Amino acid sequence: MLAKTFAGILLGLPLCMAIVGLGAYLWPGSTESVLIPWLVAFFPLWTVVIAATYMFRTGVRAWAWLAIANVGAFAALFLAKHTLPGI
Repeated sequence: MLAKTFAGILLGLPLCMAIVGLGAYLWPGSTESVLIPWLVAFFPLWTVVIAATYMFRTGVRAWAWLAIANVGAFAALFLAKHTLPGI
């Protein structure tokens, strides 16, 4: 139980940061106009990720899946920033 909690806290934070960054970057319009709503959505999203870690059977699975999700989210953010022209 404690391993799942720490997985949600420690790996959920960068995951939500990457999701919010990707959403703010890909949203149409200027980044400045959508930044505040995405920042407001950050904490509820992080809470959902922390709560969702309790659905895993073990803490090891929670750590593994959240690590994979982090790699995927940051890879998507990297690809979006380096492949989309003019954003």
